[in-house]
Amino acid sequence: MEKISIRLEAKNGIKRVSEPVGLGIPLPKGAIQTPHQLSLMDDQQPVCAQLEPLAHWPDGSIRWVHASFLISLDAGSAKELNLAKTELPSSPDPEPYFNQTLDGLVVQTPVGSVYLKPDTLAWRFNSTGSESFYSKVTLRDETGAPCSAKADSTWEIAKKGPVFVTARIKGQWQTQNNDLLAQFDCELRIFLETGLIQVELTTHNPKRARHSGGLWDLGDAGSVYFQELAVETTLSAEILAQVTPQATDKTSDVFHLPEFNLYQDSSGGRNWQSRNHINRNGEVSTQFCGYRLSSPDSLVHEGKRADPLVSIDYDGGHLALAIPDFWQNFPTSIRKEENTLTIGLFPKDAKNAYELQGGEQKTLHFLMDHNASNSIPATAYAPLVPVLTPECYEQADVFPWFKANVHPGVIDELIAEGLDGDSNFFAKREVIDEFGWRNFGDIFADHESLYQAEGELPFISHYNNQYDPLYGFARQFALTGDKRWFRLMDDLARHVTDIDIYHTEEDRSEYNNGLFWHTDHYLDAYTATHRTFSRFNDSSSTPGQTGGGPAEEHCYSTGLLYHHYLTGNEKSRQAVFELARWMTALHEGQGGFLEQMLALKKREVPALKKIIRGETVSTHRYGFNRGTGNYLNTLLDAWILDEKESWLQQAEAVIRKTIHPLDVIENRDLLDVENRWSYLVLLAALFRYLYLKLQIGSYDEQYDYTKESVLRYTHWMLSNERPFMEDKSQLEFPNDTWVAQDVRKAMLMFQASELDHENAEQYRKQGQKWLQEHTETLKHSKERHFSRILIILMQNYGPQLAASSSDSTNNPAAPAQHHWTPPVLTWRLLFSRIGGRALRALVTFRPSREKSWLNTRLDRH
Repeated sequence: MEKISIRLEAKNGIKRVSEPVGLGIPLPKGAIQTPHQLSLMDDQQPVCAQLEPLAHWPDGSIRWVHASFLISLDAGSAKELNLAKTELPSSPDPEPYFNQTLDGLVVQTPVGSVYLKPDTLAWRFNSTGSESFYSKVTLRDETGAPCSAKADSTWEIAKKGPVFVTARIKGQWQTQNNDLLAQFDCELRIFLETGLIQVELTTHNPKRARHSGGLWDLGDAGSVYFQELAVETTLSAEILAQVTPQATDKTSDVFHLPEFNLYQDSSGGRNWQSRNHINRNGEVSTQFCGYRLSSPDSLVHEGKRADPLVSIDYDGGHLALAIPDFWQNFPTSIRKEENTLTIGLFPKDAKNAYELQGGEQKTLHFLMDHNASNSIPATAYAPLVPVLTPECYEQADVFPWFKANVHPGVIDELIAEGLDGDSNFFAKREVIDEFGWRNFGDIFADHESLYQAEGELPFISHYNNQYDPLYGFARQFALTGDKRWFRLMDDLARHVTDIDIYHTEEDRSEYNNGLFWHTDHYLDAYTATHRTFSRFNDSSSTPGQTGGGPAEEHCYSTGLLYHHYLTGNEKSRQAVFELARWMTALHEGQGGFLEQMLALKKREVPALKKIIRGETVSTHRYGFNRGTGNYLNTLLDAWILDEKESWLQQAEAVIRKTIHPLDVIENRDLLDVENRWSYLVLLAALFRYLYLKLQIGSYDEQYDYTKESVLRYTHWMLSNERPFMEDKSQLEFPNDTWVAQDVRKAMLMFQASELDHENAEQYRKQGQKWLQEHTETLKHSKERHFSRILIILMQNYGPQLAASSSDSTNNPAAPAQHHWTPPVLTWRLLFSRIGGRALRALVTFRPSREKSWLNTRLDRH
């Protein structure tokens, strides 16, 4: 294995001292079997690193490894580290120094010890100078009454190594009536060399929303409300605090105060009073622009966007606090009253009580530092982003059809608008003020404002990861090394895993843990927030539909897969499995008599009637559309992460019931653009399946079946497909999003050229023709900056590069000869399906299941 270079740059003018850094590193197949074969080097000096495998190749070698280490850098300097294979495997890392005592779990560092008290959402830090700080998380309900934290179990060590130890505790918040208000999940990452503590706290409402009529507005009966979520740290005495509102700005004012409150009420942007911040009553909840620093009797200072540092020095020690994304996740505060220092993750200063919708959660972070030499402001507000060379990703075959250092084309110029254009992804946030704890990280769907009158305020419209911008951001970061792509990816992933996924087990199975649609087309979100359908809209972009919920045609998990790989974020990993289980339940059901009888009525009964009328009925069971394409992609993502063949087998079963080498394509009516265009998404998913099978050298019958099937369709496309905008009368909204969708066809041609050697040149020429025509059209379009267009281009980027190299040496020239049975539903097969469904209905029948099934569909409590 060639050494892997990791570049770090301190560009923000901030000196870095023992700053924690983490990144995922891809490894070529067969290169490394265990992390002990790897060493991280700074020139000739070894760097203490914590290495954790994230995924494995089918041969058992490590596919991705996550590296964590501490680094020091002078302001404006850069450093290059190297990860290399060692000649002699290193000895296992020594066990970190922590132990279990009668007082709880104890983690020792050079500056003091962290005591984690059993069964409590609290911890104590004892400094080496004998000072003690006790921190506890508090929650107050809507009336201001304190709630009790009831732990499910005691603190547990979730991760351990030479760099850090992670302790975790989970449980429930209960009101004074012992009712469940919310669930909590708290992690403390304690760095053993410096004593820095990174705290991550997730607050989750596990209840289902009631969504009467398929509408998901604030004020739903499934919501919970609270006045404050805070972390209180008790000091040993009333010590003067040093408050720096702009901690990364060397010119920032510094205030020394015995008591204070620094409160960020809004984003501080030009649209801080945006309708994006309305509450359940439709009232804008922001009170003033930016932040205010006040003492008990006066306003001390005010500004727009705070990145605060609060530090306290005492005899023999130091305490500093910082809150990443402080202003972006407003409302947020940090205050000191007497000898109590309080971080307001959801502060009591807000205009209204906080509403956590059914199945919604929020994860927030803060840092506690007891070492004055650490660079905590940089860690919190301008963290280092390590960069690998694009060759590293190419050599490890990380992304399909990935080529490093290729001369940029028109499509690259268009995608670059997302960072450098006047309406780049960061600038878009400012238009509707896409900030605040529920909004930050999501993308403003500015294309939805296309048909609004000039001068009209743009619709509040959220994108909810449609067409997987997460994947696009990850790929562009790997390709370019531009850290802005990384920030966009990381912000969006954190938003999606908290807000856009419906985290509940109490609703109908086809909704539980599903991904909410983007805001309804060309309509305002009003009080539906990120949940699509609002009671204030009496129409929909979908004719005849005014409500609904998560559905298979909006599911994108691949970006979450790559976010987990690139960052090690466990929530993104779990989200992939949540979505895979949801899509499985949605397509296959979970059993039960009523469920199976309804499915029989919808599927087998219509087929029976057609056969009786003498019609030919296909054996296919899944739609030839993006819903099935999304289903396949999600199953493939779960397979890659879980490394279990069952996910792959499930995906292959779906393929067999969706497409066939002998399909009569004319019966699909694929030229009905409005209703059939998304077959392109399905074909792209099938090509991805073939790529992954090639990657592991699995040229079996299923591979041949899929290859013959998909090439049958791409060959049909050569003669039959035409630009969507060629006949605008067939389109409900004829705009240049359709030109971007046409780029999908070009990419399919390039993909087909790799597998069909006989027609490869014809495919390449057609792909190049379509790609050039459509990207040139977009280059001169006034709509080219819209989110949806940029994201479609990013999602489909890559095959044009692989095809240009015309290297198909890894592809088998011709499949084995197979004699496929035509996909015609026979009487025998139909009765077999009916019998199988009836048997499943009987075997899975439970009175409680049937009652729950009915209640979730009849809106009963």
